[in-house]
Amino acid sequence: MERFLSGVYVYPFRCQLCGRRFRALQWGKRYVMQSAERREYERVAARVPLTVVVDGRSIEGEVTELSVEGCTVTTAVPLREGATVRVDVRALPGEPPVVVEAAVVRSVRGATCGLSFVRLGVGEPGRLRAVVAGLVRSPHDASVPEVPELADGWLRRLRSADFWLTTALLVLTALAATALLPWFSLCTWSVNC
Repeated sequence: MERFLSGVYVYPFRCQLCGRRFRALQWGKRYVMQSAERREYERVAARVPLTVVVDGRSIEGEVTELSVEGCTVTTAVPLREGATVRVDVRALPGEPPVVVEAAVVRSVRGATCGLSFVRLGVGEPGRLRAVVAGLVRSPHDASVPEVPELADGWLRRLRSADFWLTTALLVLTALAATALLPWFSLCTWSVNC
């Protein structure tokens, strides 16, 4: 279905903060299918201190990129690829760190490592989303006005691609039925069936 919809410029997306999938019309743009190894969430540039706990020892480092599913870190001691580590991200001064109970080291390039979050502490996914949302709204975006909230109900539905695709499908079905089935048009327009 998504391939068919991409023919009319309607593509699937995923919210980087809440993870909700949705479809949106991107008129005139063509997207190509990404490989299976591509990240589902884009990482946001950051400079956040962290502590990595490996085999009972703590290693200080810095998060250089962050998303809700993983991060890129720079540490003084290189980590081993495939290792499972605990990460404490000290994102907000004066608040306790965001605790990632289990993260897997996916890639190592010198002192830089890519981590994929496997399990977060209780209540930590919401805090991590708030940190990422704060990074997404960087100071250079101050001139861009906030997106107005849409009213619930019909106004929100009128702006969705699903509503317009369903409406178009119903109209095309009715037109096809009218053309192909003569009795349908007679019954529809209250003429004797």
